[in-house]
Amino acid sequence: MTAELDIWLLITAHPDDESMFFIPTLRNLLCLDYKNDSNDSQKPNIHLLCLSNGDYRDVSDGPVRTKELYKACSLIGIDESKSSGASSVVVLDDDRLKDGPNEVWNSDLIANTVLERLQTILSSKQQQSTQQQQINVNIITFDQGGVSGHHNHVDVFRGIKHVLDEKCHVVRGDDEKLMARLILKQQAGTNGQDDKNNHTEVNLRVLALQTISNPLHKYFLWISVELLPIVLIWLVQVLLYTIYLLLGGFLFSKKGNRSIRFSRMNTTSDGKHLRCRLFDPVLVWMAMAAHSSQFVWYRRLSVLFSRYTYLNDLHELVLDPTLLSEEEEDEDALPPVNTIEEDSSSPKFLLSNSQMVALREAVLPIGLHHRPWKRIYSLSRDGDSFVSFEKHITNWNAKFGDSSTLLVVKTTKGEVIGGYADAIATSSPRPGTARSCLFRAEKDGSFTVYDGKQNSLGTFFEGSPHRLKSGGTEGSSKKILLDSTRRIIAFGGGLGMKSGDGFGLCLEDGFARGTTARCEAFCNEPLVEGDGVFNVLDVEVYGFVFGQF
Repeated sequence: MTAELDIWLLITAHPDDESMFFIPTLRNLLCLDYKNDSNDSQKPNIHLLCLSNGDYRDVSDGPVRTKELYKACSLIGIDESKSSGASSVVVLDDDRLKDGPNEVWNSDLIANTVLERLQTILSSKQQQSTQQQQINVNIITFDQGGVSGHHNHVDVFRGIKHVLDEKCHVVRGDDEKLMARLILKQQAGTNGQDDKNNHTEVNLRVLALQTISNPLHKYFLWISVELLPIVLIWLVQVLLYTIYLLLGGFLFSKKGNRSIRFSRMNTTSDGKHLRCRLFDPVLVWMAMAAHSSQFVWYRRLSVLFSRYTYLNDLHELVLDPTLLSEEEEDEDALPPVNTIEEDSSSPKFLLSNSQMVALREAVLPIGLHHRPWKRIYSLSRDGDSFVSFEKHITNWNAKFGDSSTLLVVKTTKGEVIGGYADAIATSSPRPGTARSCLFRAEKDGSFTVYDGKQNSLGTFFEGSPHRLKSGGTEGSSKKILLDSTRRIIAFGGGLGMKSGDGFGLCLEDGFARGTTARCEAFCNEPLVEGDGVFNVLDVEVYGFVFGQF
């Protein structure tokens, strides 16, 4: 029988994040009952990885805040010792991951750092057990809002999302549920072998702490019906304990057991969401007080009033079904898209080859079907500078002339949208042609293409042998705009005849955010759900190489 080993890894950006936001989750996890190989009870495998040492104000703050983190973790119940072969608490001091609201952390760097940490943890655990184990890794971190909106928090989320999208493969479990599998290389043993036995496949799940943007709901949680009963029970406990002391109970209590601590906790889960409740503000206060260099007046108020002192809502990140591993190739499948090989350190393409085939058949003219694809620009590879983006586009245009391009955008919710134009965008708006269009990927694996004809909106499924012919109306409103002054790239602008018309797709400077609206030029509806505003996870621009087949 194969035993299961659950590893929990909390990933934060700064020392004090664990105390300010995650204590309800950590305390509930510490109460879980685990058995070792001998069926003896043991503490759960909880680890903390802090990606910076908090030296934003001064370099000398780094060692101080690191010691404070160790002290806070000890109060929470996480031991930073190396008795198990790997420290449970690790604080990084990496110049590429500097603390600061204006610092940009590379997603691929974060992903590789997390993988290295998991490899270290896994190696230490497997050295302690000779029994074959199924390993389940649970990562806890911020969501796309970063809880407080701090840029470093958001970058941590993007890095973990990068692990899911780029480092894992997706399989379907026995219950038809999508699962992320991650292959970790163990640290070299004494025999120095480096074969398949030195690699372990683990199940990976990512739980993100929900950002609460409404300040009333974030700082005045006790007015909610959910917490009110807990507060009333706590007050009754305080009253009864006070009466007990007045009657002389303090004299008869055991020495060393006179701490007045009232704590209640419980966890509920529906498989995709985890809610951890904790009513122990004294513990949270003590943990934050351990971060004495940061425990200023407004953080003291936050400990008392913040929702995260009492309640954590975590949701599991949804896996992209397009990443599902294909066991067998369809004999009738269309020929794959050839891509120009890149350096091994470059991130994976946003699109799978089957998605590239689908877009090729749906959007590209016949003359481009056999052309290799070249990734001109990648947000995760080339950075979020608009100047850098424009430079890559300009250099490509100078090399290949007036060539076609495909823009692909992936949102933090996993949505894939984009646009195609048969001419490079320039700083001056230029009319679109019959070959310009917008598209979005649907949940069932199909692509919907908006090409500007009221009756030409079509849907293309991966593997379909039929190609949607692009059309569209000529006109200055159907334009592809790369504006260096306003620092935006946009598709279309509507005809201005109807309210609600706007850019069919628009990305702003830094590519952190975008918008999409109904655009009469392309006859499209907003490409994402909701109000048309989305956060960007990654952006890519593809060109098509001439002279190569």
